[in-house]
Amino acid sequence: MVDIAPFKGLLFNQEKTGSVDQVTAPPYDVISPQQQDALYKKNPYNVIRLILEKQYPEDDEEKNRYTRSSATFKKWIKEEILVKDTKPSFYVYSQEYNYEGQSVCRVGFFARVHTEDFSSGNICPHEFTLAKAKQDRMNLLKVCRANFSPVFGLFSDPSGVVDARLNETMKGEPFAVIEENGVLNKSWRLDDDETLAFITEQFHGKKIFIADGHHRYETALNYYKENKNDVGDSAHVMMLLTNLEAQSLAVYPIHRLVKSPVSFDEADFMGQVENYFDVEPLNEGAGKNEIQKALDSVGESDIVFCVYFGQGRGYFIKVKEKANMLPLL
Repeated sequence: MVDIAPFKGLLFNQEKTGSVDQVTAPPYDVISPQQQDALYKKNPYNVIRLILEKQYPEDDEEKNRYTRSSATFKKWIKEEILVKDTKPSFYVYSQEYNYEGQSVCRVGFFARVHTEDFSSGNICPHEFTLAKAKQDRMNLLKVCRANFSPVFGLFSDPSGVVDARLNETMKGEPFAVIEENGVLNKSWRLDDDETLAFITEQFHGKKIFIADGHHRYETALNYYKENKNDVGDSAHVMMLLTNLEAQSLAVYPIHRLVKSPVSFDEADFMGQVENYFDVEPLNEGAGKNEIQKALDSVGESDIVFCVYFGQGRGYFIKVKEKANMLPLL
């Protein structure tokens, strides 16, 4: 079974930093150099200085982006820019947004989760990881000894008993509110002992499925293996946990834009595609709405993509035999 627990979070002191929306940032791995510069200028206490410090030509093993993050982190704690909570808590988190005219509110909570090998079957991944990305996060974790970004995990709660407790907490005043890119983010502190014990108990016998953050999770696990004699929290990682059965949980597709090489042959490409997919041409002049409507009508057991070449040319491609795809993955 998975082992979760409340923890004493380090929170931005908004009396010193200003509104919390000034000090947050997207996940480090989606931040462009231009966004990095903008976040540096946005606020002197923006978390960009912890999660993605700038690099300089003169950097070496003793002075580099990771050591600067560590120095900044320690300084902010000393100056009470970051303040540690006095009681162990879960931190309830909601995201409100509109999708195709419908209001959606996704709810979860931040918790401390004991890391363990995937072989235990309790923590379940779904993607491969890259050594370079894990080494980057390990370098940061070793010097800062803190999780600045959570792993996103899903758990099964078909009866909704955990969500019910989270919703009760959300009736209070949130301590953080951020509206950005059409998403309203809110967070509440949950430190009631009875509720903490109840939610913790619900995870006995459950699994956690990693939705995002495989590199962060594996980095935390490797760090624990290297520091098993550490009396601190090296065995744990911060996770945002959301109910897999919640109606508000939606997984949207990732659209890939592939730049065609000069020698690209559309007919040859589609000929190879037909070895694994049933192919159906788009209707002439089909637009975004027609394509989306067709994809939305696909049954849950089918796997269908739309390959679009521009100028109204494209195809729906449906997987013939899933087993035949495995060697290609």
